[in-house]
Amino acid sequence: MLVDEETGTRLKSGRFVPDRHSVEAYVFESLRASYRNVAIVPFDPKIVATIEALRALKPRIVFNLTEWIEGDRTLDQAITGLLGIMKLRYTGTGPDGMQLARDKALSKTIVARLGVDVPRHFVLHRGDRIRNPGLAYPLIVKPQFGDASEEIRMNSVVRSELELRTRVKVMRNRIGEPLICEEFIPGRDLYVALLGNEPHVMHPVELVIGKKGASAPQFATYRLKNDGSYRTKWRVRWRPATLEDKVVKSIEKASGAIFHALKLRDYARLDYRLTPDNRVVFLEANPNPDLHPHAMGINLCFAGVNHGDAVRRIVEAARRRRT
Repeated sequence: MLVDEETGTRLKSGRFVPDRHSVEAYVFESLRASYRNVAIVPFDPKIVATIEALRALKPRIVFNLTEWIEGDRTLDQAITGLLGIMKLRYTGTGPDGMQLARDKALSKTIVARLGVDVPRHFVLHRGDRIRNPGLAYPLIVKPQFGDASEEIRMNSVVRSELELRTRVKVMRNRIGEPLICEEFIPGRDLYVALLGNEPHVMHPVELVIGKKGASAPQFATYRLKNDGSYRTKWRVRWRPATLEDKVVKSIEKASGAIFHALKLRDYARLDYRLTPDNRVVFLEANPNPDLHPHAMGINLCFAGVNHGDAVRRIVEAARRRRT
């Protein structure tokens, strides 16, 4: 199991122990319940120590749980590239798929060519004039290459040219990367997990915000995903979505096509908005999504199935994969 070095502690004996209740700890226990020999290797940014540890272990498969190098999430694809150079079989999406999914503008362009609805959007680079080329408000402003809802806040949704300029200037002071400004699609937030490489499209899970109010969250912000007391305050939960059969079939067809078009592997999660008139709109793809057993509620991991089953299915999908 390859993990970020910040997710645990190396004992004096040299053994690496993941933090209690972390994703890494849960996945480690699930792997040990199904497979005889499981070891943890923390990814060292100096690279050499990691290469030496992996060469010494000669793993049949690497369960890749890394997310960044020294906090830089855009380098996650470099780790998969290194595993590929070492000719090691590993779980999850490879470097090509990582890059395609991370680019929120490019991924939408690819998905739109499949005939799947996506929000209209435009990209503002660092030196670009802040101007809306004609999209209807409201818009949502977010990092083009962001991950895990970083920089997504309630005021990310803008409703006028003035609000757009204000939000873009604030974000430019915080981050240096390009920003994607896209139509804010009203409707229900749906999360669709995929397992295997066919793939098997799991039933959509819906985000529900049970308490209403002027300051209630309207979508999945960074705070909503990471602040438990905030979720409790607004009675946030996830549940299997109740949908018409034609909507489920539309999501299944779109999700399988997107999985292959974005070169995803073994497992992934796709995020959609379902409009009041039942239009399915693709928002983004998440390769190697959160595998915490309670990622979407108590005992409801990202795929809506038993955690141990999900982990085993990921390993076996990687084993059967030819590349």
